[in-house]
Amino acid sequence: MSTLGAHSLPAQASQTLPAFPAYYDAHKDVVVVSDAFPKSAAGIFHANYAPSLSAVPPVSQPAWYIVRGPAAAGQLAVLGSEPGESDYSPLWRTVIVKWKPGVSPAVLTSDNMILALAKKGELTATKTSMIVNATVVSKP
Repeated sequence: MSTLGAHSLPAQASQTLPAFPAYYDAHKDVVVVSDAFPKSAAGIFHANYAPSLSAVPPVSQPAWYIVRGPAAAGQLAVLGSEPGESDYSPLWRTVIVKWKPGVSPAVLTSDNMILALAKKGELTATKTSMIVNATVVSKP
């Protein structure tokens, strides 16, 4: 029995995966989305459809927040965790954020900001069954 060494792996052709900037605690990270559930999410994020992600327990994954409808200029997705945090996972439960009518959108840069504004009634944060495999590939 031999030990698997790097020399025994086949060379990989260059491939580009969809990368998106996102905020985490008021700084920008970059995430690469490779897989998603359901099929509509795979289409939205230009990712592989992965039906097995439907089995991921919703409470076990951090949230990422996607703003739908009116948004402030420069709004990005917002991550609920990042590598180095105790609750980090590359599997994300998608939460849809919508500003309430009559509220002027501001740039949302953290999950704590979103949750505080939801508590004040300025926006809604609705959990979905959408799961994405989106690895954080760069952070400050």
